[in-house]
Formats: sequence, structure tokens, C-alpha cells
Amino acid sequence: SQPDGIEAISTEQFDRVVRTNLYGMFWLCKMSLPHIPAGGSIINTTSVQAYKPSPHLLDYAMTKGAIVTFTQGLAQMVAGDGIRVNAVAPGPVWTPLIPATLPDTAEFGKQSPLGRPAQPAEMAPAFVFLASPRASFITAEIMNATGGIPLP
Repeated sequence: SQPDGIEAISTEQFDRVVRTNLYGMFWLCKMSLPHIPAGGSIINTTSVQAYKPSPHLLDYAMTKGAIVTFTQGLAQMVAGDGIRVNAVAPGPVWTPLIPATLPDTAEFGKQSPLGRPAQPAEMAPAFVFLASPRASFITAEIMNATGGIPLP
């Protein structure tokens, strides 16, 4: 096994990643639903990691896969109330987290067919569309914004 394998993920790190990515989303959705009128929507954020996990991001990728399942299940649960639930699955995006966590950023995002990472502003239109009336018949959907990396 690798020195940076599953044994390198401490209980503290695992708890932090799960609490941040799953607990926060779950409780935010649960507490928001009573205030969302028919025609409203919830948009979660998952990741290309939900479908194509990088071994060094095992805990993170696992939570992003859970967000896909949660989004699709919650969408079915609240559809009768006229509320839509979708998610956006970004591929590599250049955020402040990247230079803070990667020792070498030269290759970051080059694996996408577009050959570069996205800028955060390139993700915004996916969220705006899913929130708009033009997406009124779209629910339980994961919108991939991956720079061409095919996802299921």
C-alpha cells in the first residue's frame, strides 16, 4: 500500500471532510426546505471526483459521490412540493485552495480536454441556469462542468 493511502487519512481529517461536505449540505437543505416556495430550487455542488475519484482525494471524492445520491433522492422527495433539486459537478477549477494544497500546480487542469482548469466565474452560469425558470422541468440532474471530461 502507498504511504499516502487510506491509512494516511486520520479520523480527524475524515470527520472534517464528511462534516464539511455532507453534514453542512444536509442540514442546510433540511433547514431551508420549509422556506422554499413551490417553483424554488436547491442546487448542490458535487465534483468530477464523484465519478472519477483520484486516489489521493479518497475521502473528498467519497463525499462528492454521496452528494450525487443525496441530490437525486431529495429531488424525488420534494418534487411533489414543486421544489427542484439539482447539482453542478465541476471538473478542475482554479481556486485559492489549489496553490495552497498542491505542491506543483503546473499540470493542474491539463487533463481536461480543454487543456486547462476553469475559472470560478465559468461555473456560475451552470448555477444560474439551474436556478432560473428556464430549468423549471429539470430536477434530480447533475450538470457536468468539467471542461470536456465525460461523466455518466
